[in-house]
Amino acid sequence: MSKRSHSRNHARAFGLRRCSGRRRSGFSLLEVLLSLAILGGSMVVISHGFYSGFRSAVRAKLISEANLICDSKMAELVAGVIEATGQTATPVVGSPDWYFGVEMSESEQRGLLLARVTVEKRQSNPPISVSVVRFVADPDYDPLESE
Repeated sequence: MSKRSHSRNHARAFGLRRCSGRRRSGFSLLEVLLSLAILGGSMVVISHGFYSGFRSAVRAKLISEANLICDSKMAELVAGVIEATGQTATPVVGSPDWYFGVEMSESEQRGLLLARVTVEKRQSNPPISVSVVRFVADPDYDPLESE
């Protein structure tokens, strides 16, 4: 076997080619760097989208929880379980970090008061606050007296 045929067989065995003036197929360094930059930029945009979606889901969960607590406290107020006097920043039993407040005010309709129950979670970022307003019967109102 001649030296020349031996070097050809050796080059074929290891996948080596001789430069014969033909253009080699493959990607240039510039193309690889450009594709990596595009991939990196798209990953940043996609991860920001996931993070925004996660934050929105957490906020929606907190608002839903606040609505449930607020409706519950309003039902307790109407049923007479909690006092119909102005209360502020009272902790919610069974729900840590949640506080509720009750505001009572006169309404234009005789015999009715305007009750506002506000539930808030101050430790969240941004703070969550939900209010429910409802007419409730004035316990001091006597319809026979006002005639």
